Amino acid sequence: MKTKELIRQLQEADPSGEDEVSVGNVDIHFVDREPAYYDGCLQVLVRDEAQNGYNITGAKLVSQGNKVVIHTLSITDALWDNAELPIDYSGLTEGQAERYKETHEKVRQEVRDCEKELEQGHNATNLLSK
Repeated sequence: MKTKELIRQLQEADPSGEDEVSVGNVDIHFVDREPAYYDGCLQVLVRDEAQNGYNITGAKLVSQGNKVVIHTLSITDALWDNAELPIDYSGLTEGQAERYKETHEKVRQEVRDCEKELEQGHNATNLLSK
């Protein structure tokens, strides 16, 4: 999809421009422009705009030119950067909030455990080098 088509569809879906945008239910972290070949060739779906509904008629791989890449960052990924990241669950029902909190607390504990292991390994290396 070309950027102008993405912009058109975004404006059609949300004329006010105030809705959150997600990719696979994950927040967009940033948008970047890269060479088409970067990180593997660009995969492009060929569409027949005359067809309504599913209009994919083929595909092609592209290594020339540029591509705009939408980078996402999930809450789980953000917790790996900061285990103490505050998370607001107020938009959920009590049951939903509890399930998400449980999942996020498990991730937080994994991060803390990894940080502790890394610190212990660092301290052991420092002792051996003395």
